[in-house]
Amino acid sequence: MLLVLGLVYFLTQNAGENSKVFVDLIFKQYENAPVSMIILGALTIGILIGYLAAVFSVLSGKSEIRSLQNKNRSLTEELNDLRNVAVDEGIYDTEGGEY
Repeated sequence: MLLVLGLVYFLTQNAGENSKVFVDLIFKQYENAPVSMIILGALTIGILIGYLAAVFSVLSGKSEIRSLQNKNRSLTEELNDLRNVAVDEGIYDTEGGEY
């Protein structure tokens, strides 16, 4: 927020008549475009791209956490089942079948 306020202050101080430039994008050309608007536009586009990248990163992280929690839950259930099977099945059996 402070960066944006500082940039706006800087741009208003440097908005003179001789601060016009020619911008040639591949699909469109702008003559006498103010440098302040170009800098502000570049900052806005950069913030939007950064925000979208952060959103996708957070969503993919949450998805991975959810899948790992499900896997952990299923493995815990399987481990508990295996523990119960070992207790229930003939631990007291001997070779001769006698106790």
